[in-house]
Amino acid sequence: MVSPMSQPNLVRIGKKPVMNYVTACVTLFNSGNGTVMVRARGQAIEKAIDTVQMLRHSFLKYVLVKSINLGSEDVTRYDGTRGNISTIEILLSRGGEEDEGEFEEDESIETEQTTTP
Repeated sequence: MVSPMSQPNLVRIGKKPVMNYVTACVTLFNSGNGTVMVRARGQAIEKAIDTVQMLRHSFLKYVLVKSINLGSEDVTRYDGTRGNISTIEILLSRGGEEDEGEFEEDESIETEQTTTP
């Protein structure tokens, strides 16, 4: 298992409020990290998505979603039964700070207009 100290750009989503994780991501980007990985399991997946959305739309509009990995892990519950738990990893990267979003509008697209006589 990889220790959290070997991945200094990792934010693990858990039971804390969403703003705590948004603040952690902002701090990592402001400290010079070019990428930040947001990781969650089970019911915390919804909170991970909320964190990324809030970060991109309210705080750091130049952050891009580079990749999203979905998976599952085998777990053994307290009663000894086995099951699967869903996981998500969202890799964020710093885009150009002047960018407003992931996609740029192409203003050079020309449209053909046809007129009928």
